[in-house]
Amino acid sequence: MARVVTAHTPLGPEQLLFRSMHGSEGLSQLFEFEVDLLSPTTSVDMKAMLGKPLTLEVKTLDGTPRYLNGQVTRFTMIGREGASSRYTVYRASVRPWLWYLTRTSDCKIFQNKSVVEIIEEVLGDYGFAFEKKLSASYRQWDYCVQYQETDFAFVSRLMEHEGIYYFFKHDKNQHTLVLADDMSAHETLPQYPRISYLSTDRVGDPGREAIDRWEVTEEIRPGTYVVDDFDFKKPKADLLTTRSQPRGHDHGQYEMYEWMGGFSDSGQGEHYARIRLEEAQAQAELDIGHATVRGMAPGYRFKMQNAPREEDNREYLIVSVLYSLREGGYASGSAEGDYGFQFGVQPTSFAFRAPRVTRIPVSNGPQTATVVGPPGEDIWIDKYGRVKVQFRWDRYGKRNEDSSCWVRVSSAWAGSNFGAVNHPRVGQEVIVDFIAGCLDRPIIIGRVYNADQMPPLELPAKATVSGFISRTIKGDGELANHFVIDDDPSNESIKIHAQKDFSLNVENNETHTVDGTRVTVIEGADTYTTNTSLDETVNGPHTLTVNKGGPQTITVNGGDQFIKVDGGNQQVDVIGNQTIHVTGTRKDTVDSGEERIIGTSLKEDIAGPQTTTVVGKYTEESNGKGVTVNGGELYFVDGSSMRIMSGTESIGSVGDMLLTTGGKMTVQSVGADLDVKTTAGDIHIVASGDVVLEGNNVRRTNRTHVIDTAPSRHTETTGLSYSINGSMELHNGTAQFYNDFQYSQSWAKADIAMGTFTLYDASITVGGFTTTQTAFQIANKGFELFAGFKLYA
Repeated sequence: MARVVTAHTPLGPEQLLFRSMHGSEGLSQLFEFEVDLLSPTTSVDMKAMLGKPLTLEVKTLDGTPRYLNGQVTRFTMIGREGASSRYTVYRASVRPWLWYLTRTSDCKIFQNKSVVEIIEEVLGDYGFAFEKKLSASYRQWDYCVQYQETDFAFVSRLMEHEGIYYFFKHDKNQHTLVLADDMSAHETLPQYPRISYLSTDRVGDPGREAIDRWEVTEEIRPGTYVVDDFDFKKPKADLLTTRSQPRGHDHGQYEMYEWMGGFSDSGQGEHYARIRLEEAQAQAELDIGHATVRGMAPGYRFKMQNAPREEDNREYLIVSVLYSLREGGYASGSAEGDYGFQFGVQPTSFAFRAPRVTRIPVSNGPQTATVVGPPGEDIWIDKYGRVKVQFRWDRYGKRNEDSSCWVRVSSAWAGSNFGAVNHPRVGQEVIVDFIAGCLDRPIIIGRVYNADQMPPLELPAKATVSGFISRTIKGDGELANHFVIDDDPSNESIKIHAQKDFSLNVENNETHTVDGTRVTVIEGADTYTTNTSLDETVNGPHTLTVNKGGPQTITVNGGDQFIKVDGGNQQVDVIGNQTIHVTGTRKDTVDSGEERIIGTSLKEDIAGPQTTTVVGKYTEESNGKGVTVNGGELYFVDGSSMRIMSGTESIGSVGDMLLTTGGKMTVQSVGADLDVKTTAGDIHIVASGDVVLEGNNVRRTNRTHVIDTAPSRHTETTGLSYSINGSMELHNGTAQFYNDFQYSQSWAKADIAMGTFTLYDASITVGGFTTTQTAFQIANKGFELFAGFKLYA
């Protein structure tokens, strides 16, 4: 009897003979074949069969073989085929090499790769054949996590999400995994480009391959799919995307909405909306049938002929096959073999998409991780304040800047250019949660201490202390800024420490109230600037001490300075020198007395006039010191003024000097002579009243001549002694005195008769012309010069 199915195993064709096979194969499914084999021995090395390839060679009607290849994943000895049989039945479970991915699980991070690149990386570790027949381009994922799931589950859910599916091509010695995403990836079924439908009662000839059963099913599926998502880098972007394609029947317009569609821009949204709608409608028409076509295999296309309905005569994609192959017995007289294929197809007019049936792992709660960065860095962040972390389950990470994606950090307060900022440092343990439980979307929600990262305070001894304590970058534990609150009732306090600089900026008002003592210590310079006014009120003593020889400078630019001591005294002690420079006018007003005590000397330089007004008595006293006035000087004293000099005093003026008094002026010398003289020029004594010269003797000594021109002027005296030495002629009646003669005469007051006048003439010769004029008179009131004459000493 010719055998239709032959089993090729590592033990050879005589050790294991094909008996039967039941199994299934489909798009995006792991095929599984249960193959019963016969062996003349019960001592088959079962372990030697595990992990080995097994190929079924099936002869088609034209003699062309087709193959079903797989890996033996389970091997079972069933027992004797029958009581009289010499064969032992063994059963091999045959699966694709992709099934090995269900035997491994991992936690792994993939960064900056597309789904296709991730799949290639995972599949490449197994060393089996696969090929890509992909027509679409796929976005790069910044971050993708395999978390406590098998490699198979991981790649399956990625392919389901992206709209990628797979099938297998079988050869004699291997099978090849084919990745597909479009109908163009599928070839025509070899040797069967067209398959006819023949009802069971018409097949008749067992040698004819055809479809002998055909069922058509249509189902209501959604007509619209809407996907949406959020990208924090574009928070105002509207990523909602809609894809609509109702299938033209009642209630075919229903909409599916999916939040968190797994994309970050609208272009990606268009892709996923289309994929999701194609996935939803892939089951809208699913036709099933039965055939005797021995080459029937998933992943291939064929055209149907002679369908019960004319509209069914079209091209189909085979999406699944149920195999039922049974070979005739090896003993004589055994029954004939039976070879049946139940299949599912869909029209090639719409895309195939595998349903998303693979569970996506989610986090059941927050996790902890360690903040990482490049070697030597204390802080490693990006412009959003995100950090990198090393997860506990990540055994591939190197605890550096590549260990994870940038992870956002929750803040106690976050707004547009305002809020709280506190960056996790490298080495800190952080609490990481995941948005909607998605492992691809981590977010840091807190930080915790551990044995390597202890609190900055000794606990529980300082349990009452709270606040914020930072750490200087690359510094030791002693270098830090802090804001510390102590709630211990015996030591309640708030302490602020700036490790280097401290800046405080108040846009409007600032109020400080200190109920106790305030101490401010500034080791460096202190600069205080107020742009409007400064008002300081001290209700007690106020002491300002400038130490270390530094000067104190008070500058008032463009304004006035007022110092007022209300109800008390002001004392200024200058241990060194004091200089006061006033560029304008200075006015000192003392409502009471003023006393100046100068230990050594006093020098006053006055560039212009000086006026001193004394209303009362004015006294100046000098103990042998001189007073020099280099310009005009004017004193006004409202009162008395007295100057007492213990030594000699000289008053000199380069220019004119005027002594003016509103009352009586007395120039008095006590115990010595009083000299009035000029070394150059005349001496003028002018009075609106009388000029009185009084002394024991009144003497006039002239070096040349005496001229008295003041009319009706007299000098009142108790007596008169008069002498003339000079070239002058005097006439008294008949008496005549000539030049170069001396005249002297004395009168006692009693000898001068009241009301009588003795006139004396002067003969004056000028340019040869001689005139006689009365020069003076002697009367009882004294000596009187007439106009035009002067008296010289």
